Amino acid sequence: MSKISEAVTALQNGRFVLIHDDDNREDEIDMVVSAENILPQHVSVMRKDAGGLICTAVSKEISIKLGLPYMYDILKIFGQSNKSISLITKNTSPYGDKPSFSITLNHVNTYTGITDYDRSLTISSLAKICRNLNMEVEDNTIALEKFQNSFITPGHVPILIASKGLLNERMGHTEMSIFLTRIANITNVSTICEMLDPVNYKALSYKDACKYAQDRNIVMLDSKDLMTYANDINNK
Repeated sequence: MSKISEAVTALQNGRFVLIHDDDNREDEIDMVVSAENILPQHVSVMRKDAGGLICTAVSKEISIKLGLPYMYDILKIFGQSNKSISLITKNTSPYGDKPSFSITLNHVNTYTGITDYDRSLTISSLAKICRNLNMEVEDNTIALEKFQNSFITPGHVPILIASKGLLNERMGHTEMSIFLTRIANITNVSTICEMLDPVNYKALSYKDACKYAQDRNIVMLDSKDLMTYANDINNK
């Protein structure tokens, strides 16, 4: 519980948290930060120290409010008239999950969209719009129009959609990071990036990720930490 508390405080204060999923899944560590607090410096650290794909995850509820689809649903429709796409979308990941990818975005005020500044602008602007969504009502016209007028697609920030049941449905970094934002009582938008090893060109090992976290005083969580916390909540 103390590790969860430390992770919550870190997210609330714009600091990184590392999350390891599971040895039998991707067996990868993602660097996670609250999208509300993201700055160009965060994107730079993720790009240099993590090295994976910098994505922004939203809750399923937010995706519905904004009209964001899963990419596999888009491709399924397109595949009805394109045999190559139809066949490719039938393939699955080695660990069995459907990908959580949605569309990619750039903010309208970016230039190329790929710089640390541009990506942080896109991410923080999306988080601000999500923060202003009223999840209790159907009519979010102002926020929805702000979203539609503020971004272009395709862009350089991949959007991920968490499953509705979060950890009860899927134990991906998307779900774990959004679950953590809920515990932290902040907007359910997170930015995540896989940590890679520049020496062996594979995912960074758990041991090396722990050393990275220790050297920089970053909280390191395992999927079992979050699942234990979730089970404790459900049993109360």
